[in-house]
Amino acid sequence: MASASIASILICLLSPILISVFSARMFKEELMRKNVVGIGIAAAGTFIVIAGGTSSVQGSGTNFLFGSMILLLTPLMWTAYSLMGKKIMEKYDPFLVVAYVNALGGLCLLPFSLAENSFHEVFAMSINEWSTILYLAFTCSLLGYFIWFRVMNQVKASVTSSFMFAEPLITVLFAARFVGDKITLFTVAGGLLIFAGVYFVTRR
Repeated sequence: MASASIASILICLLSPILISVFSARMFKEELMRKNVVGIGIAAAGTFIVIAGGTSSVQGSGTNFLFGSMILLLTPLMWTAYSLMGKKIMEKYDPFLVVAYVNALGGLCLLPFSLAENSFHEVFAMSINEWSTILYLAFTCSLLGYFIWFRVMNQVKASVTSSFMFAEPLITVLFAARFVGDKITLFTVAGGLLIFAGVYFVTRR
């Protein structure tokens, strides 16, 4: 309903900003001027990378509008998930939190799989497909989220979330290596701004 570029802009730009703002209220984390400046610079770099990688970042019609409104829920939910997780980890180990999240998440998806009558396809998947799923489950859902919460438990949420700005840049670099996409001046310029912004946020 909405383009991939719009999804990236809304998620990768809004999530770190929302996390920084709400963590300042919830955990009394001070947002210094350099943090605000760094977030702004990295956000501009992310927008350049995304906008430069697509011929159009615009859409039209009710489907596009409805899709964009749904996408706006994603950074809100990710912010709530991250900050609630940070709060819970004041009492529990990050690995335990991630383990419960993944187990409960799988159970919550099961009714949807049964409703669309796709659960039986589990038994028809090849070894390569299972390997892909196991890779995603281990590196992204387990290792990735564990590192995310572990770091967030040690440093300010605004510092941790600022690295999300680099996600579109890393995607572009991997696409250039494995899919053959071209790296443009937009990518280089945006990438430099992202690194500069993250440096401002994380430097002491």
